[in-house]
Order: sequence, then C-alpha cells, then structure tokens
Amino acid sequence: MKVTNVLGLPQAFVDAVSVERHNEKGCYSATTILHGACETILQERHYDEIEVDASDSIWAVFGSAVHSIFEKQNTGTIKEAFYSVPVSHSKVTGRVDSYDPQTQTLHDFKSCSSWKVIYQDFDDWYKQGMIYAWLMKKNGVEVKRCEFIALLKDHSKSKAKVDQNYPQLPTYIYRFDVTEKALEEIEKFIFDKVAELEKAELLADEELTPCSKEERWATEDKWAIMKAGRKTALKVCSSEEEAKSLMETMGGTDIEFRQGESKKCVDGYCVCRNYCPFYKKMIEEK
Repeated sequence: MKVTNVLGLPQAFVDAVSVERHNEKGCYSATTILHGACETILQERHYDEIEVDASDSIWAVFGSAVHSIFEKQNTGTIKEAFYSVPVSHSKVTGRVDSYDPQTQTLHDFKSCSSWKVIYQDFDDWYKQGMIYAWLMKKNGVEVKRCEFIALLKDHSKSKAKVDQNYPQLPTYIYRFDVTEKALEEIEKFIFDKVAELEKAELLADEELTPCSKEERWATEDKWAIMKAGRKTALKVCSSEEEAKSLMETMGGTDIEFRQGESKKCVDGYCVCRNYCPFYKKMIEEK
C-alpha cells in the first residue's frame, strides 16, 4: 500500500502509519472476515496499487499508541498471543491483546467514537471477541468472558453533564459471556465466511458479489412528505406507500425520494473502492 504525504509530515509519522500487509496468502484474520468478501479480495489483489495519505491515518496512530501503552504493563496476563486454526483450504488467525488465565477473561483495547456507545453498535466487537474465543478454544485455551475496553476519542464532558444518555465517562467497557451456543454460532459464521472468500478468490474483479448492506454501512431509501414553502419534511417514511397514505392527512403537497447511501463507500472508509465494481457502477449511475 502506497502512503502519500500531501502535508509534508515528518517521516517518522509516515513510517508509523505505513503498515505491513495484514494477511498472508491463504490466511484470514479475525478482523478481516468481518469485512465483505469483495472488499477483502480487492484489497489483497490491489494492495500495492492502493494509495492512502499519511494525514488521513491519524486514528491508526492513536489506536497503535493505545495498544503499545497497555502491552508494556506488567500485569501477569498473556499479551499479544497469536492463534491459528485451519478452515477448509485456508487458515483463520487472531492476535489477542490480553488474556487473564486466572479469570479466563479476554481483554481487547479499542479507541472509538462516543456514537458507538450511544447507538450500542457492538456487533463487530461481539463477533471479533467470539472469533478470538473460538480460536483459543481450538488451541486448548478456555475463554469464559470477553471485555472490550474502549477509549472514547471524542468524548465531551459538557455533553455528559446535560445528557444522561450520553456516555458519562471517556472510558467504556463492553463485556459479554462466552457460551457453548455462541461458540457454535460463530463457528458456522467462520466456516460460511471462509467458503465465501475462497469462492470469491476464483472470480475476476467485475464478477465479485457486492458487499452486503450491513458491510457497506448502507442507509435505507426514504420518502419525505414535504409541504410547499417549508424546508424540512413533515414526516420521513420508510416506503412510498406509507408516505402516500399520510400525505393528505398531514397536509403535504409533495413526496421527496431520498436515496439511501453506502456510507463506507461514499465517505471513503473503504480503501479499495476505486477497484470495486459496485462502487464504479454507483458513481456511473450518479
């Protein structure tokens, strides 16, 4: 991956954000299989062509710094342990931040936005923790509990004072127990995802199935009931039928269609979007 430097930042900063390839050929990490197969395959295929700017990687530095600080603490826990399990013709791998053998608790350190806590958007962390627990069990290490310690990088004390629904502290712990049923469910997810990835590896770029709506962070299409002379909608509906049924009652004069967006694509969070057939088609249609 090519790291550009449009701001002329010090070379130390550029070097800090210039990471090595995440996966070896035939290996998929716990975090990689949480992404869409299309994104994963394209990133691996075009890794040497993809460009990212050093100035756009500040949060990667922040995250690495957080991990580095916790790794240095002498707490008697097992840190940065690497696990690997063969699945089909591939391997699924994971590097665990910290594991306490006495309590059989897995710890993972994160930096994130306060909005993740507000929306309780933890599905990706849950799956990541369960994949780690599955990998560890397959290697003879039992995990009873997962704890994700999050540092909220945009936390506002002033908002916390006036809004009880806002995170009250700049640190948040997301925790859950590991059950046999959950391990069975994540095993199915892992096997299905590896099968999808192995199938996708055989396809040309233009033949790849687009990432799912969830993987693209896609918002749904909406229909807004509007009134002449008013800038904001009277009501935003999930279907055109609903909007039509309510328009007369609400005194609306028009229905405005608001097309959903694939946020990960259009906001530039996917580094391989310029090689993606779905993204190319979306731009052409616009």
